[in-house]
Formats: sequence, C-alpha cells, structure tokens
Amino acid sequence: MAVKAIFFDIDGTLVSFKTHRVTESNVRVLKALREKGIKVFISTGRMVKMTGVLDGLLFDGYVANNGATCYDREKKMLFGRTLPKSELTAIYKRLKDESLPQFPLSFMCSDNYYLNRQSDVAEEIARVVGVAPPVVIPLEEIIEKDVYQMCIYLRGKELDELMRDWLKGCTASIWNPLFADVNETGITKAYGIDKMLELFKIDLKDTLSFGDGGNDIPMLEHTGMSVCMGNAADDVRAASDYITEDVDSDGVEKALLRLGIL
Repeated sequence: MAVKAIFFDIDGTLVSFKTHRVTESNVRVLKALREKGIKVFISTGRMVKMTGVLDGLLFDGYVANNGATCYDREKKMLFGRTLPKSELTAIYKRLKDESLPQFPLSFMCSDNYYLNRQSDVAEEIARVVGVAPPVVIPLEEIIEKDVYQMCIYLRGKELDELMRDWLKGCTASIWNPLFADVNETGITKAYGIDKMLELFKIDLKDTLSFGDGGNDIPMLEHTGMSVCMGNAADDVRAASDYITEDVDSDGVEKALLRLGIL
C-alpha cells in the first residue's frame, strides 16, 4: 500500500514500558519515515501536556485524549470536543453522595489534569508514565472547567456499574490495569484521526496505525492498515491486520521493513 500517514500510540508502542523512553529503533524509524515524505502522527490517550517523553522528536500532529483533541506539530489545538456538562453533573452527584463508596477520579483539561481526592494509585501511574501527578482541587472547581477526558481508578464490576448507572453518555476503555479512560460515547482515536485527516487532506485508505492497548482498537479497526505490538491482548490482536514483536524487540521497525514501507 502507498502509505501517506502513520498514527502511533505512545505507551507500549513508541515508548518502552521497561525504560519509559522512546526506543532507539523507534527514533530511527521516525527519522526514516519523515525522510520518505510520510507524515507521522501521535494517537494517544494522554493529554498533549503529557507527551514530554517525545520531546526532541518531530511529529506532524497529535491526536490526544483518545480523539477528543487534535494539535499541530507545535502543540497548538486544532480541534477539541469537551465532555458534555450533563456527564460532569452526573459524576458530581455520584461523588457527592457520601452514602456510596468513594473513589479517585482525574479530569483532563486543556491546561492541566485534576484529581478529586488524593490517590496513591494516581500518583504511581504519573510516575510510571513520567509526568507530574495530578493537582488535587475541589470537585466543584473541576466541573466548571472544559474537561476532555476522565480517568477513573476503578475496574471490573464497580466500573461497569458506574458507567451503566451514572455515565450513560460515556464509554470506558482500558490500556492500563489500574484505571480506565472515559470519553464521550463516539469519541475514540478513530474519531480524532478522521478530524486530523480532514485537516491534512489525506485519504483514510492511505493510513497505517500502530497500537497495543484496548483504547487502540477503534484506531486499529479504522485505518487503511493496522499493526499491533506483540504484547497486545487477544481483542487488540483481533482488531489488527498484522502482529509484530513488542516495543523492546523493535516491533515497529520490523513491521515496517516486512511491509516494505521502509
């Protein structure tokens, strides 16, 4: 296929879970792709403020917050879709009901991300991905902001019940076992990619994507061709056209060589 644009997930795709850095092979890959005239984009669940691990590398744009925001190469916002205020009001009512179990929840805004209560888990995740921990401020202040995405530190039955009973207009996706990304239903990496392609006037059939997590599935099913990393779970593998080695085994580079793109 004649690839004109490639969309890369960050964690587990460009960045190693072991070193928390972009691998040397991926640095080579990004340089080689740009030299061939192929546009390279980030497509991540992180907010753009959390992409410092990529500093020093040049990208044509960023799809962030699982598709809720798009940015140019200078990280200037090109598009943004905030969570409906009705969903923020619903979660506010849930967390203010002290008769129900309480839990930490972070909110990704344009300027920073905020936490409703102190959480060791949230701080540990921030450390692992190499970003500053969320700022704890009153929930009343948070819901007045423009929120693009939430991260809920629940799993299993508790998460399912919360989504069913309180966040009826949202969908949860999981790429880390400790929390779930929550976006407005219909807002996915595929949605953000379409916005980016519209801005750059690139046809979807000329695109390729790389990912490894549950939040990558809409992207992997959507682009012209898709590759998942070797560490991906079965549902991610099923959504992909091709399976390569994991990030620490130079999976991206090997796939591009095998596909004849490099």
